[in-house]
Amino acid sequence: MTQGRWILAGGVVALVAFATVMGLRPKAPPPVEVTTSVAKKGTVTRVVTAAGHLQARETVKVSSNVTGDLLSLSVKEGDRVQRGQVLGQIDKRFYETQVTQYRGAVASARAQIAQIDVTIDQDKRDLARIQRLVDERLASAADLEKSTTQLKMDESRLASQRELVSQNVGQLETALYNLSRATLTAPIDGTILELSHKVGERIRGSDFSEDVVLLMGGLTDMEVKAEVGEHEVVAVHVGDESAVDIDAIPDKQFKGHVVAVGKNAQIKNPGTDAEVTTFFVRVGLDVPPEGALPGMSSAVSISTATHDNVVMVPIQAVTSREAKKKEQQAAPREGEIKVADSSRATAAVAANGKDDPPTKASTGKPKPVKVVFVVDKDGVAQMREVQTGIASRTDVEILGGVNEGDTVVDGPYRTLARELQEGQKVKPQKPGQGAGDKGPQGGRS
Repeated sequence: MTQGRWILAGGVVALVAFATVMGLRPKAPPPVEVTTSVAKKGTVTRVVTAAGHLQARETVKVSSNVTGDLLSLSVKEGDRVQRGQVLGQIDKRFYETQVTQYRGAVASARAQIAQIDVTIDQDKRDLARIQRLVDERLASAADLEKSTTQLKMDESRLASQRELVSQNVGQLETALYNLSRATLTAPIDGTILELSHKVGERIRGSDFSEDVVLLMGGLTDMEVKAEVGEHEVVAVHVGDESAVDIDAIPDKQFKGHVVAVGKNAQIKNPGTDAEVTTFFVRVGLDVPPEGALPGMSSAVSISTATHDNVVMVPIQAVTSREAKKKEQQAAPREGEIKVADSSRATAAVAANGKDDPPTKASTGKPKPVKVVFVVDKDGVAQMREVQTGIASRTDVEILGGVNEGDTVVDGPYRTLARELQEGQKVKPQKPGQGAGDKGPQGGRS
């Protein structure tokens, strides 16, 4: 009996000791709740987005370089007009008078030419007669010289008169041009966008300045003039396919193509921390919608590149972390003090040649790299450095580091960006279960 009691007491003591030891051992942390996606192959299209306003691709100012009262306007804003159609009339009586005056001058100068032609014919006959008399010694050489000189003078008068006719014709053409400018006609097929003058107002045009009477544009060809940031405009090319959203026409998207990429930078807040550099990009609509008007707010989504059959993951699955160290040092055990290796510091001082503080290159934080956390078959997150290609709004192309079929962590945002570490156990959430904040990228694609 005594021996049995000792055996029983020993067993109890052993159980108590075992329970005590197990209670003192640190418990493994619970798995981190995450959301995951599977890397797959597909098509990734890089899209550049920008905001802008609608405008007519062709806008024309109708003006006149003549001065006069505006007698009539046969159109109003919004009217559709055809090329050559009469739009308005400026008082043309002064220019009609000029035309009549220069026409008379041209006619008079041409009549003078006819008279000089008759005189020259007479001079030639006189010269021939004098020449015969001189040959028969019935006239002197002086008479012959006088007749020759008279012929040359009349021929010179004829040349001068012909120049006068050309001058008067030029003045007549100018007067006719000014007279035509008094009648305003449509230079293109389009729509009247704005009237700048009313009937009865004075139009003060000249060769050095224009007085715009009305503005018209071709609304059958419309485009969006958008501002694109300097880091994105380098990827935009003429002909790139685009999608256009117009605020005034919701729930509809219109197709278009890039027709021009500006080369002149638009710099806002220069020399300040808020400096922004953009470039104008014009996107033409393939089929302008009914009711679209210049000035309407719009947004364009330009497809600048498309890669087919590439490995891709949700864009929020890629985050930035410090690169893995090549030599992983063992972590100190509980209660152990980690002593820095002074020999490395000494070597650094020796390399610098003087007792200077270590340089930023040797002590600064390593440059972050792009990483993806891949969940292995044991449910452990493995951090992999990746090389990325182009990205769409939801997915990013993976050039290396992740294979098709790998399960990657794509949220929550806070966990993925800061908290999740290499080697941690994770617990993927089922669809519909909340795993916390997904971050600015939203849910999985």
